[in-house]
Amino acid sequence: MDTYLSALHMATTESEVIQVIQQLLENESIYHFGRVLDSPKAREVRPLANVNLAASEQPNAYWNLLELFSFGTLSDYKAVSAQLPELTERQLEKLKHLSLVSLASVSKVLPYDDLIRELDCAHEQQMEDLVIDTIYKGLLSAKLDQQRRLVEVEFVVGRDVRREDLQAIYESLDKWSAVCEKELDTLSVGVNDAEQKLVSKRAKEREFTFALQDLHMAHASAGGEPESLARYDSQYASSEYQNEERRTGAGEF
Repeated sequence: MDTYLSALHMATTESEVIQVIQQLLENESIYHFGRVLDSPKAREVRPLANVNLAASEQPNAYWNLLELFSFGTLSDYKAVSAQLPELTERQLEKLKHLSLVSLASVSKVLPYDDLIRELDCAHEQQMEDLVIDTIYKGLLSAKLDQQRRLVEVEFVVGRDVRREDLQAIYESLDKWSAVCEKELDTLSVGVNDAEQKLVSKRAKEREFTFALQDLHMAHASAGGEPESLARYDSQYASSEYQNEERRTGAGEF
């Protein structure tokens, strides 16, 4: 990306700007264009609104094409294709990848028929190949269910975001944060309750042990030990119990 930013900065003619944008859209490893759209050169020559677009050979039309690759889909391109430069075969394939990313961001289960239509595929095999290619490029993680004719999305990368959409994202993050805080509070209450119950249980166990010891001493002083008392003593004479008793006696809760 730095190479393209530098080339844009150095460009002095319209043809040089167009060439850089064309190369950027041809690059199969670049799918995010925000840094270019925010560059000084872009702010200098981009139109303020996408109306009355210039002829396809003018830089403004290519900047609008770059914006479409940043935020739009194949359907968006088809709606205004007469006002934008014609796509090369590689650019068209790239826009289909980006369109699939947008679809997968909205729904995690994508019917084959919807994908064939939205991605303008001639047949089912072409659509499946496109999905697999998108997966290999690291833009998507999904499973193809050929029996049910569905694509089940597991992960999808984010696309560029318009500045005017940032507020909605912030609000969504605030809501998500509030839900997380509420759940953490609930978990904290549960943990504290469990700790209190554990402390209470161990305290009762120690009280029982001390009472049993007192009973031993009383019976020893009387010169005998009933069979029932010996049975209780055997129950709490295991090494595991003694180890736990030593640990809790040292104040480890």
